[in-house]
Amino acid sequence: MKRQFLLAVALVLIANVALASWYDDYEAGINAVRKGQWQVVIQKMTAAIAGNAKENNNARTYGNIFINYHPYYYRGLAYLRTGKYEQAISDFEQTSGPGEVDRGSIEELMQDAKAKQAAAVTQTEPTPTPVPIPKPPPQPVPVPVPTPTPGPAIDPALRLQVTNAISAANQSLAAARGRNAASTAEYQRGMSALVDANQRAGAAKTNDDLQAALALANNAKLFADSAQVGKPLPPVFDQYQPQLRRALENYFAGEFELAARDFKSLSAKLPTNGWIWAFLGASQYSQYAFEADEGYKAAAIESFRKAKQYRSWKGGLPQKYFSKRIRTAFERG
Repeated sequence: MKRQFLLAVALVLIANVALASWYDDYEAGINAVRKGQWQVVIQKMTAAIAGNAKENNNARTYGNIFINYHPYYYRGLAYLRTGKYEQAISDFEQTSGPGEVDRGSIEELMQDAKAKQAAAVTQTEPTPTPVPIPKPPPQPVPVPVPTPTPGPAIDPALRLQVTNAISAANQSLAAARGRNAASTAEYQRGMSALVDANQRAGAAKTNDDLQAALALANNAKLFADSAQVGKPLPPVFDQYQPQLRRALENYFAGEFELAARDFKSLSAKLPTNGWIWAFLGASQYSQYAFEADEGYKAAAIESFRKAKQYRSWKGGLPQKYFSKRIRTAFERG
């Protein structure tokens, strides 16, 4: 019972300080670029933009880890490769350069997109049929009626996916109200994201608009699920709460040395708690990533082993609390 209660408290504290993993979507999109999976690139870069719309050569992901972040460049490249030249031009106008995978300069790609767009318009333009005009008597030449240009097609399956995501977010918010969590910051953030998702979905004219609405709906559900009402801790656990909160805050702030020190102390006091061992291992492995000291790596692997010993991890470590590098090390350890 004590271990279950500690787990619940840890998850509540984590939810208050965890950050959205837009950088995991960006990394998945980069991998799709290397494989030429352009539809996946569009999906992942759109999700990354929904989480962080500002490009940066030195964008901070978590802790003190930075990346070369240019999602518009890669989504524009994907649009160009899939024949969506107007969207490609729009993204190339917003990007400031390529990221770690260079597929050509912005000027070259922009010129290519505009040339192909012009060629596509020329090929699809119908040739006017000459209208014979009899000489006796003279007849007026009929004025051709311009044909309206259809807008971008909306994917019905994507619209259904957005509708289902909004419905799921509504259910999670209702469940949060049922557990009296409507006054929490997480619930308010969930409601705000759901309002934005409904507005985006209602005014959507392109699949990109629907992708943005889908990302907002998923965020609304995440916030709602994490909304919890604080419960009083039993006296036996009161002494650990400040140290646990401090350890989690240091971990998510990138202060891995301080976090490792507190998690190490907690592991001695609560030696059978798998969550504490997991966060201790993650802190130690992050120290190894920065300092390349094999001692930190060995300590992290031992902590991960303890975490697996005291808890069953279905699907591995949760993505929203641990980076892809940490999750991979945990699986291999």
